Amino acid sequence: MAEAKLDESIDNQRGFLPTPDPLTSFNTDQYDSMTSEYLQRLDQVGDNLPDLIESGEVRPVLRSLEKPPAGLLDKLNDREMIRLCQLSGFFASAYVNYGQLIGEDDSVLPAGMAIPLYETSEEIGRKPILSYDLLCLHNFQRKDPDGDLSVENLDLIQSFTHHDDERWFVIIHVAIEAAAGPAITACSTAQQAVREDDPELLLRKLHTIEESLVEQTSIMQRMTEGNDTSVFANEYRPYYYGFDEIIFEGVNELEGTPQSLRGGSGAQSSILPSIDATLGIKHDATKMIEKLDDMRSYMPPFHRNTITELDTGPDIKEYVAKQGSDELRRAYNNCITNLITFRKVHFRQISQYIREETGDTTGTGGTNYAYYLQKMKEETEAARID
Repeated sequence: MAEAKLDESIDNQRGFLPTPDPLTSFNTDQYDSMTSEYLQRLDQVGDNLPDLIESGEVRPVLRSLEKPPAGLLDKLNDREMIRLCQLSGFFASAYVNYGQLIGEDDSVLPAGMAIPLYETSEEIGRKPILSYDLLCLHNFQRKDPDGDLSVENLDLIQSFTHHDDERWFVIIHVAIEAAAGPAITACSTAQQAVREDDPELLLRKLHTIEESLVEQTSIMQRMTEGNDTSVFANEYRPYYYGFDEIIFEGVNELEGTPQSLRGGSGAQSSILPSIDATLGIKHDATKMIEKLDDMRSYMPPFHRNTITELDTGPDIKEYVAKQGSDELRRAYNNCITNLITFRKVHFRQISQYIREETGDTTGTGGTNYAYYLQKMKEETEAARID
């Protein structure tokens, strides 16, 4: 495989966002003519995807996509692999969900999409569908390449529609991920402080987590500035849905077995599971929590591993309670308060954008979001130290 590997570390300024920034197109100059033509075709279809959906030509065009050239994955570096996975994911979700919208919901995903989506997903270690990582984490570019990851400096790479609302939806999530960077890096340091019996370091890191949560909530509250509820619910959200008994044509490993996979969902973000694990917030083993755990299987492997490490780390809540320090207890409880605030704002937005617009009680990831979010809020409140 070519060089240019992703830096699998958590950055204070980027959180779980990739380093370096995602590719916006393939660099085809380095490849043979067959490979170059194949990748150029994918870039072209990606650029035209909103027009193809709008004109109704999307399924015939996507059906005509060729299988990848033999040995393609061996030639791609990490960022190119993810771009191929991302485009294949967008194409597959457009094909399947547009078909359902117009009543052509056949159960077969053509090989030109199925093979690259499956093979790249296997290589990366993810489920073969357009999950949150491809929708958001790898779907941004900076207007000023040297600028920050603020809402004002962000744009998206790939979309289903020409609606600016879709762009806004994605970049708000990207900006939240960036704002979570200080909290995520503080999580591991906070647990290290407990290991080393360093209450002063722990106090500083709890303050960092609190400040980051405040910033994340502030960004989330901007969602309504540029994302109309009707446009969200009716124009582009339908393409975020998952697969129900879809056969991946040409993927021999699946032996023709229909695949049911969850669609992209904010529940596949690693931010809150990481903070929950750090603060020792316990979730009951209900069917809903089992679904939440299943969401982890849609996260990138490094993100899953990070959550697992925090889950098995020292108990910060117990340490704070035993210290008997009012300052530490207040800092911990302030984190809980701001985590609850984040979840309340999120719940209000989910209600506003989904339930009030469509009456749906199920998110694109296939969960009963009202029950799930209310349960999470209650369990977060229960973590407070008296």
